[in-house]
Amino acid sequence: MYKTILIVLSLLLVNGCRSALLYTTNNIPVPLIQHQGETQISGQYGTNGKSFNLVSSPLKNISVSIAGNYDNVTVNSDIEDKNLEDKNTHNYTEVAIGYYDDLSESIMGEAFVGYGLGDAKDDYYEQHQTGGFFSSKYNLTRDRAFGKYAKYFLQANLGKKNEVFTTGFAIRVAYVNFFEITKFHDEGANLPLNEGVPTFPSKTSAVFFEPAIFAKIGGKNLQLEVEVMFPYTQKDIDFDYKGYLIATGLRFIF
Repeated sequence: MYKTILIVLSLLLVNGCRSALLYTTNNIPVPLIQHQGETQISGQYGTNGKSFNLVSSPLKNISVSIAGNYDNVTVNSDIEDKNLEDKNTHNYTEVAIGYYDDLSESIMGEAFVGYGLGDAKDDYYEQHQTGGFFSSKYNLTRDRAFGKYAKYFLQANLGKKNEVFTTGFAIRVAYVNFFEITKFHDEGANLPLNEGVPTFPSKTSAVFFEPAIFAKIGGKNLQLEVEVMFPYTQKDIDFDYKGYLIATGLRFIF
């Protein structure tokens, strides 16, 4: 009996219910512009996929930023002996306008306000126990979800620099509103991607708090940057999100 209990608990832990992963935050751009006319281009890769940022300062203390995040992930499902694959795709692009200034000889500050559009698809399999807690029978299901969303955000960056090293933190407060979400559920896990029983969730928006810490190492024209993010929302929503992200990349400064 103890062996049966351990097997059941293990399956519940591995194949527990989850919600559709439809929101993955992009890297928080932290250019820390220093003067009018400066332009920066960066690319990063991390647990949220591939990110980019293009930012330029056309006016004194004013910058304009374009950023995005893209990924297409296919992994083997946790369902054993079924040769199944879970798939997740997301695409997001944003634009923002910012204000920057030196707060002291070694501390720089920035603030941005921005807007972005994104979409995501999630296709995954789960195994559910049937016939009671001690039953050895399991039902395989397939869940798919499609979503499109708009994102409005405010962001603040603060960095302390020396000749080769800059570190600091950033925080973004974002209102994420899914204006389109459709979920499909298939008890047999056999239907094509766009078929099944559709549902249209009602809890499709939330305010996200997205703090981050970052570090930059390099010279005047090239920097290696690392960023760790911790997105969080208190609201009970009908989609899932990644609560911990880390990414690294290069930033070119002109």
